[in-house]
Amino acid sequence: MRPITNVIAALLCWTGAAGAEELHRATVWDLKLGQPISAQPSPNEFRGFACGSNGGPPRQRLTGWSDFARCGAEPNGLHEVYFEYDDELEYIARARDLDREVARWAGTTEFAFPVIVSALFDAKGVLKGIRVVTDPRPDHRDDTTDADLRRRDDAYLFGGRMASRFAIDAKRDCTALPPAEGENAVGERFIKQSCELEDPALHQKVALRINFFRKPGQSAFNPQMATQLTQGQFESSARLEVLDTGGP
Repeated sequence: MRPITNVIAALLCWTGAAGAEELHRATVWDLKLGQPISAQPSPNEFRGFACGSNGGPPRQRLTGWSDFARCGAEPNGLHEVYFEYDDELEYIARARDLDREVARWAGTTEFAFPVIVSALFDAKGVLKGIRVVTDPRPDHRDDTTDADLRRRDDAYLFGGRMASRFAIDAKRDCTALPPAEGENAVGERFIKQSCELEDPALHQKVALRINFFRKPGQSAFNPQMATQLTQGQFESSARLEVLDTGGP
């Protein structure tokens, strides 16, 4: 979080009046692909730096981008740095009991979907990719229930948002993958979609994965009590990676 004096100043100046300056906090979209650490937003714009776990929860804590080399390289040679969005505006919204604004600024979210975001640096400290994965953890946290966030069963819908953002066409760029052994639909819906789009003009490659199905062993009903519905036995997720293809 930023210094408390900044929070107090923002609290005093926050207004919904017409013409007020649009509030903004840095997000994963402010990172600059193909650029060194010196060109990235200041670490003070974010919080919670840590080594990533391939789009999963944080591992070893870091102080900022410059610690990237402390994280083991992935098979492609890139180092994943997990980070979280600054919570200053959420703090202010909660202080003023502005429920709508709490929902807008709560946690690390995109379109009200909780997400895990990370930056991928090469050995020279150049940002070569970003990763955005839906985050299932808020379903189990009491402090997010009042923020009106999308729950895990809706997480696959985030994939449609990202497809729209990057102009991914389902017929042109996506492949519907068949169920693996033991996988089955949730109700009548089975989604296992892999999409790729390369943009030579922007020197970017976009990969998107969208899942909504039951894994082997998962069921809608308790096998010990056929009339009892199970809770959370399904895979619902979306995973986006944007990689810089501009060369070394």
